[in-house]
Amino acid sequence: MRILRRLTGVLSAGYILFYYSEILFWARVRPTDSLPDWIAGWLLYSLMAFIVLSLIARFRVRTLWALFLVGAAFGWLVEGLIVQTLYEELPFSISFTGLAWHALITVWVGWYAVRRALHTGFLPTVLLAAAIGIVYGFWAIFWWVEPEGGVSSPLQFAAYTTLSSLLLILACWLHDRTVPISFTPSRVADGVLIALALLYFAFITVPVAPLAAGILPFLLLVIYLPLRRNRRRGDEGSLLDEPKAPPPLRRYPGLLAIPLAAVIVYTLAFSLGLRWHTNQVVWLIV
Repeated sequence: MRILRRLTGVLSAGYILFYYSEILFWARVRPTDSLPDWIAGWLLYSLMAFIVLSLIARFRVRTLWALFLVGAAFGWLVEGLIVQTLYEELPFSISFTGLAWHALITVWVGWYAVRRALHTGFLPTVLLAAAIGIVYGFWAIFWWVEPEGGVSSPLQFAAYTTLSSLLLILACWLHDRTVPISFTPSRVADGVLIALALLYFAFITVPVAPLAAGILPFLLLVIYLPLRRNRRRGDEGSLLDEPKAPPPLRRYPGLLAIPLAAVIVYTLAFSLGLRWHTNQVVWLIV
């Protein structure tokens, strides 16, 4: 039973990361998308979720700044190990998207702030979800002016955001009922993941982007040193242990404010025929 809870917790955390890093970022069904691709992406982000949760537990992460370092590790591993976008537009690509999106939006807001709002109350959940949705809809319209983008109808966008957000609600509900009571770091699992990551880095990442051989280890070392100090100074426990009791079920529908607000913004922009590079505004803010 504990193994099943642990697996459920990692998979649910993986979907939360996948939702904010991929579903929200792309904001549409792309021509090359398919259900097997989405499932593969979710499973890949579940592996990353295991790393994130393990780092939080192992380094006794309790503060937002320590959590941001974990988010940075997550972002740079996604962009610098799995794909090689980290090396395409240096030095700006070090920040966007590894820090500005994955660490800030996915981990700080999506994984942490939303769950804190759920524990606080229904109204805080709705307000934060609506704010996320407004940014979501504002961001989505920039794809209309991108060469590799496209214009989804408001109905298509509504279906995309609503269905994915319903799965997000389920993932958050499962996460809050499994991770705090089941997740503990595993030396064996960590060792296997590290070995696989090193093999992938040596035989796939470095041949595609030779700069990775020096840049990614340096960035991860920059994160490791302060996290190690945090572990030595911190008490036992981490953010995974707080709070003990999960939020009541009635608060989770408040997350539907994400697709509702996003669709309102998107539909308004669609009806007005706006063609704005809203991504540049988001880049300036984050």
